[in-house]
Amino acid sequence: HSRIYIIADDSMLGRQSGTLGNFKMSEYLAREAARLGLEPAGDNRSYFQVVPMVMRRPDSASYLIAGSDTLQLFKDFVPIRPSSTARIGTRVDVANARAIFGGRAGDTTLVLDSNLVAGRLVVFDAPLGSNGQPTATYTTAAGTEGMKYPGAAGIAIASLDLQASPETFQRQGSGISEASSVTRAAGGILVTAAAAKKLMGAELASLTPGALGATVASQISFVDSAVKAPARNVVAMRRGADPTLQNQYVAVGAHNDHLGVASRAVEHDSLRAFNRVMRPEGSQTRAATPTPEQWTRILALRDSLRKIRPPRMDSIFNGADDDGSGSTALLEIAELFAAQPRPRRSILFVWHTGEESGLLGSMYFTDHTTVPRSGIVAQVNMDMVGRGRKEDTPTGGPLNLQAIGMRRLSTELGDVVDSVNRARTTPWEIDLSFDTPGHAQNRYCRSDHQNYARQGIPIVYFSRGYHQDYHLVTDEAEYIDFDGLSRVAGFVHDVVAALANRNDPPRVNRPRPNPLAPCRQ
Repeated sequence: HSRIYIIADDSMLGRQSGTLGNFKMSEYLAREAARLGLEPAGDNRSYFQVVPMVMRRPDSASYLIAGSDTLQLFKDFVPIRPSSTARIGTRVDVANARAIFGGRAGDTTLVLDSNLVAGRLVVFDAPLGSNGQPTATYTTAAGTEGMKYPGAAGIAIASLDLQASPETFQRQGSGISEASSVTRAAGGILVTAAAAKKLMGAELASLTPGALGATVASQISFVDSAVKAPARNVVAMRRGADPTLQNQYVAVGAHNDHLGVASRAVEHDSLRAFNRVMRPEGSQTRAATPTPEQWTRILALRDSLRKIRPPRMDSIFNGADDDGSGSTALLEIAELFAAQPRPRRSILFVWHTGEESGLLGSMYFTDHTTVPRSGIVAQVNMDMVGRGRKEDTPTGGPLNLQAIGMRRLSTELGDVVDSVNRARTTPWEIDLSFDTPGHAQNRYCRSDHQNYARQGIPIVYFSRGYHQDYHLVTDEAEYIDFDGLSRVAGFVHDVVAALANRNDPPRVNRPRPNPLAPCRQ
C-alpha cells in the first residue's frame, strides 16, 4: 500500500520523463534498491542510466495549405512525434507539390513507384484493425509508410477523427535526442477526414492509389528544448549463484514515468462519473455526447459521490495503475528475491523511463545495455497490473490476466508461463486475445517489452487491462485492487524464478524481427 501511494502521490507531479517528478521517482527507486541490498547495474556502478532526451513539441509556426485552403494546426492536422514505435522523420516540408493518394495505411501489398511519390505528400486512409474497421492506432502504419517512402516530402494519415483524446497532441512531450532511428524515413502527420478531402479534392473512398490531389504547401516541424531534469532508467541486479549461468540474465521491468500535469484542472468525481458511463477504457475510448438516459446515469453517479466528499479539482496524472502498479510490483518482486537464496541466473530489474513518450527508455537501454545484451535470455514486462476487476475492465474478472507475446519468439517461454500458472493453487485465467496479430489496440507494440523483442530477446508482457481512468487524472491509488496486484507480483516472481533456475534458457525458435523495422502487432 505505502509504496504505490508514494509513487502516485501528487508530489511526484505525474512523473513525466525529463521533469523533476520523474527524477524524484528514480531517486526513490534507487534508494529502495540500495536498501534491499541489490547490486547497482546502471552506468558507472550506479543504479542509474541517463537517457539523453529533449522536450519536443510541435512548432506553432507549422502550416499546411491545400490548394486555397489553409488547414489549422491541432484542429485539422497534427504532427506525429518521432519515437521508437513510429520510425518517421521529424519534418514535412512541401513547396508547391501535388498530394498523392497512397491507399490504406499499413497495406503492405501496395507500393507506389518511388518516382511517383518523390517530393510529394502521400495521403493515406486510416489503417484497419483486426475487426476490419478503421482504427485510431496509427504508429505501426506510420512507421511502415514513413520507411516505405523515404523520398516523399511526408505522409498524412486520415485518422485524427478517430483519436480518443486528440487534445493530448497539443501537450509538450519528451523526445529522444538521438535521431538515428528516423533519419531514413519520411515525416508524418495525422489529418481529419475533412482535411484529407481538401488535400485530395475528393473523398478518399472514391480514389484509387496513385491519384493526384491538390497542390500542397507545408512546413511542419518540432521545437526541442532541454529537459528540466535528467531522465533515468533505474537498473539493479540480484546476481546469480551458478558460476556458469550467472552471466545470463532474466530481465524484469516496468516503467517509472507517466504523463505529468494537465494544462487545466477538472473536477475529479464528475470526470469519473462521465467516464464510468461514456469511456469504459478511459482515453482509449473516444468521448461521445451522452444521450438523455446516459446523462441521467452520469448525474446519479456524480451525486452519489457528492454524498461522500465535496468537489475536488485535479490536474495531476498520478498514474497509480499506469505504471505505478508495475513499478510497485517490481519492487515487491525485488524484495522477495533479495530475501531468498540466489537463483542460478542473475535477475536484472529495470524501471524504464520514457515509456509514455514512445518507449524511449527501453529503446535506449536495449541499444546500450549495461550488461552484455547477448546474455539477456528473456524479459518479463508489467504495465497496468493494479486493476482488472469486472467493474474496472470490460474483459476483467478476479482471475483475469492478459498475456502478450509469450510465444512470439520462443514457444518455450510460453510453456514456462503456463507451467508456473498450472502449479498455482488458484491459477490465473490467462487471456491471450490481445496478442492476436493485427489486433486494433496494437498492445504488443505499446509497452517496453517491444524493444527487447526487436533485439530478438523472448518476452512476455502481463497486464490487467485498460479501465475508465486510463491516461486521465483520475488514475489514483485509492482505486487499486491491492489483493490482485499482490497476486500478479507473486506470479511474476515465480515465472522469473523458473526462468532463472531452469537448465537451459528459453530457446528462440520463431523468426526474429528486423530491429530497425516498425513493430507489427
